[in-house]
Amino acid sequence: MHEVLIVDDEPVARQSLRYLIDWESYGFTVGAEAENGLRALELLKDRHFALVLTDIRMPTMDGLALIARIREFTDAYVVILSGYDDFEYARQGMKYGVKEYLLKPLDEDDLIEVLRRTAADIAENRLFKRRHRLGMSAIREQFIRKLAHGGLTRKEFDDQLALLEMEGEAERFCCLAVELDFVFGGFEAAGTVAPSERDIELKRYAVRNICEEVTAGFGFVFEEAEDRYGIVCAGDAADLTDPAVRELAGQLSRSVAAYVKETVTIGIGPIVDGFRQAAASFSAAEDALDRKFLTGCGTVLEGRDRQPGSESALRLYRGAEDGLLDAVRSGRTEEVRAQLDALWQRFRAADVPSNQAKQAALELFVQLYRIVRESGTSQAELFDQGHEDYESVMRSKTMDELLLVSARKCEDIVALLRRGRELRPNRIVEEVKRLVQEQFGGSVSLRSVAQQIYMNPKYLGKLFKSGTGMAFNDYVMQLRMEKAKELLLHSDMKVYEIAEAVGYGELDWFYKRFKAYAGISASEYRGR
Repeated sequence: MHEVLIVDDEPVARQSLRYLIDWESYGFTVGAEAENGLRALELLKDRHFALVLTDIRMPTMDGLALIARIREFTDAYVVILSGYDDFEYARQGMKYGVKEYLLKPLDEDDLIEVLRRTAADIAENRLFKRRHRLGMSAIREQFIRKLAHGGLTRKEFDDQLALLEMEGEAERFCCLAVELDFVFGGFEAAGTVAPSERDIELKRYAVRNICEEVTAGFGFVFEEAEDRYGIVCAGDAADLTDPAVRELAGQLSRSVAAYVKETVTIGIGPIVDGFRQAAASFSAAEDALDRKFLTGCGTVLEGRDRQPGSESALRLYRGAEDGLLDAVRSGRTEEVRAQLDALWQRFRAADVPSNQAKQAALELFVQLYRIVRESGTSQAELFDQGHEDYESVMRSKTMDELLLVSARKCEDIVALLRRGRELRPNRIVEEVKRLVQEQFGGSVSLRSVAQQIYMNPKYLGKLFKSGTGMAFNDYVMQLRMEKAKELLLHSDMKVYEIAEAVGYGELDWFYKRFKAYAGISASEYRGR
């Protein structure tokens, strides 16, 4: 409801105006009254009114003096109440931006018409401001994302600094990657019920708000993917330090756990000098997140070059990495085992300590995880089993035992990739469509469908969009909305029954979705 302030020195006139019409029927409510302009200003300083109806001739401060000062406190719309003899005063009021005036005695129809025009102006003004804010936010987010991925020229960076409200040039940058563990979470493995699409959207929004609040004045947030936000921190050498970034990541993790009741896994990239190095920091932050399958959800992981490494073992591993991983991708099991045997012989020849060999094995597991993820095959079967991989590596008491653990994992990946190749993209898309058409009346989601065909949700989403030209969620909504339209026109079902039949348990949510899709409300569509 839009609140109205009535300003008139005559009590009878104020009461008459208050009860002249049913204000709420037109979206307004009388919030307060004032006997002169001075009292009206006091009220306007303390609270917001959408509309001010003011007489011209009043003691202490008249209507024109009020109108002249009103823009100091509010953007409220002003309507002048004028007698015939006050028309010249009304014209002066127009100079201060007043668009409407009403002649006394007031006519009910005239007042209603003014309220309708005013309500339309208020709505249009709010829409304009919202579009402006969203437009600026989109430009700002695009700039931050480009900063994190590289490719900005010096001129682009300098031109866009004002959008970040930076004073001068930042000396150092550090990027974080915040992964929302609940978006593509293994709910079945955890024995919990998967949240609804709307719940996930609300939680995503809440996590972003927390990221923006915690990093205010220090970092800038952008959306990298449905389950991931990026943060670019900027500052000078005194403020942007390793301890400060670690504390920031810890505060983010704790705040999400406290207020959203979910976990996020945070990857931290190294602190770099100059904006052109920000992309390297973000890449390292994303790489750090790949160790999540070993450490579990809700952890803070630092980029590789921040870790005290096992340089000799990792150097030996990286020398063999390309050939070993190529054999895994190609499904050459015997060559995989030969590559591992050769690598372990080099470990022994170099007298590599056990902790360094285990570090190299964990790095191998990270690369295997990436191969599976990039192939689009579901990781749940091999990598979503708590900390079993990490524990298997760390429990190995001999080099032979560690070799056996590593070889089994490689062989399992080869077998998994082989099964994945048997599914052709067109068959996958058709299978997804079939499942959605069967299940759209329930809680169907990309995660639930991916689980049924043993695929990675992210990869499946990209594959589906490539094959159909539309995102999975858009396809589900289109299917639901078209079915709802059919039921609205060709059935006697109540609207709430139709909402439930097409998968919307909350009627308000269905109403909003339907109007956004069809352009008119469900009731209006049925009345066609």
